[in-house]
Amino acid sequence: MTNEELCILAQSGNADAENELIDHLLPSLKALAAKFEAQYSGLQVEADDLLQEGAIGLLRAVHSFLPDKGNLFQTYASRVSENAMMDYVRKCASAVPSTGQMLSLDIEPYNDPDNDESSFYDRLFSEYTKTPEQIYIEKETYEEVHHALDMISPRERTYLRYRYGFDDDLPHDRVETATHFHLSDSRAKSIERTALHSFREELHW
Repeated sequence: MTNEELCILAQSGNADAENELIDHLLPSLKALAAKFEAQYSGLQVEADDLLQEGAIGLLRAVHSFLPDKGNLFQTYASRVSENAMMDYVRKCASAVPSTGQMLSLDIEPYNDPDNDESSFYDRLFSEYTKTPEQIYIEKETYEEVHHALDMISPRERTYLRYRYGFDDDLPHDRVETATHFHLSDSRAKSIERTALHSFREELHW
């Protein structure tokens, strides 16, 4: 039985299906927690705490997944769990005194084309925007995103679809994207800045 089929059963109240689904994804969740623990060692976050936050995100993903969107449950659940862990990391970071170590919370490939010290992830999660989870689970917003992509120029649309993994659920960093389209880094940076600006104007962010 596929993860998607198990998810549908879990959403109908089948506890066995939910437990089996969690067992399927637990190894990747543990690996992600270990990665975060190493990446943010300066905050002394522990893998067990990260795993707990990720598991809460996983359970939330089980009940918010929309099978009719055609996406893989594992891809969606991984993103929701990663977001939950990142929220915990940010909570830990907010407790660090301002005179303490400066830490970067960038997650590639969501780097800001205008500022190498911030990230597209950071701006996506600001109080003025919606989270990727909200974009995914709200049908109207999901449709707005794709409508906005359809409204920008073909070149910008093609760039963003590849850059942020709209077609293959696999985001690519700017260097990889530049190589894919045979662009210099400066040219890719320019196109990305313009494309994101056009996209946000259409989306009214």
